[in-house]
Amino acid sequence: MSVSEKRKFHIAGVTFSTGEILLFLLLSILGAAVRYVMRNVVTDDYKIFFEPWVATLKQAGGGIRGLGAEFEYVDYTTPYLTILSFISICPFLNTLLLMKIVSVFFDYVAALAVFAIVHHVTGQNTLYAVFGYGALLMAPTVIANSAMWAQCDIIFTSFVLWSVYFILTERPAAGMVFYGIAFAFKLQTLFLAPFYVILWMKGRIKAWHFLFLPLMYIVGMIPALLAGESFVQLLGVYLFQADGQMDIYALSHKFPNIYQFFGTDTFLVEYADAAIYVTLAALMVEMYVFARKKYELDDQLFFRMAMFMTMTLLFFLPHMHERYAILVDVFSIIYFFMDRKRLYIPVLTILASFGGYALYLSKTEVLPITVYALLFTFLLLDHGRYCVRAVMKSAETD
Repeated sequence: MSVSEKRKFHIAGVTFSTGEILLFLLLSILGAAVRYVMRNVVTDDYKIFFEPWVATLKQAGGGIRGLGAEFEYVDYTTPYLTILSFISICPFLNTLLLMKIVSVFFDYVAALAVFAIVHHVTGQNTLYAVFGYGALLMAPTVIANSAMWAQCDIIFTSFVLWSVYFILTERPAAGMVFYGIAFAFKLQTLFLAPFYVILWMKGRIKAWHFLFLPLMYIVGMIPALLAGESFVQLLGVYLFQADGQMDIYALSHKFPNIYQFFGTDTFLVEYADAAIYVTLAALMVEMYVFARKKYELDDQLFFRMAMFMTMTLLFFLPHMHERYAILVDVFSIIYFFMDRKRLYIPVLTILASFGGYALYLSKTEVLPITVYALLFTFLLLDHGRYCVRAVMKSAETD
């Protein structure tokens, strides 16, 4: 046995070997190096939206005062606008780099959450946890989202991941606090809400825990309220987003879902309205199947069901953007460490997601987006088949 294998270090309740610590540090450095290379990439979203928003916040005084700015259009909630407002008055670096630094910081917060989850679901296997940490940092969609695009989807994703960790470790109240914080940042947090309802039905969380969603949203509003913004107007941000007036020009915004098969500009209003009811019907069927029988919701089924129900929303809802499957991407990485025979799940999931990223960021189509839509459809059906079989099999043995 080597010296590195004999030496053990206990950090935050986790036992590391010397080699595991070195691997953790190496992956951290390589993750930072990849992101540093992309520091100067400027996208249309930055030029059209983020840069003018930060300029408006700065003109209004920046910091808390900046939150009282009058925007021609903005659809972000107070927590992220607060970050942008403080960026607007930061004397160091430029707006683009500061925005990317914030998102990259949360890349590491999310990676640590993946480490914690993988460590838990694999029976405290630290090496697998380190690999999970590195896999999150090296995932193409995660890198592109933060370091290249300067988007902030990883912020709400990191809080969702910590929410999942606390639920898995039987601390549901803490889990729902983190889920509420995620909700305060992004409406897309609710993609996972149907699965959380299943968790309530299975007794993993309590009904009153859902009160943390509006509570954390209201807490997140405090900086804007201090700046003099209207309470009612702040409450209506997500209603404005859900109305989708900025997105009505396409049924899918480069996302590989069902609309890619028959055209994203066909019957825009009719299909968009009908899709809401189709989505609700699909979710009702799934929730009926997953709620009516007694079965064990083990860790593998936990993540498969979370992915399946989230993907159902993404597949049928109109106006989905390229970035909206980030939760599924991350969950697919975690799942692999529980079922290492199914490497195709994270590979195909991230490939399907990245097709939309590439189309937006490079303005070129590597493969027809219908190919990525086929991959997404296959994964949706694969998850559904697994979940139904697992529920039925477990129910039969009870």
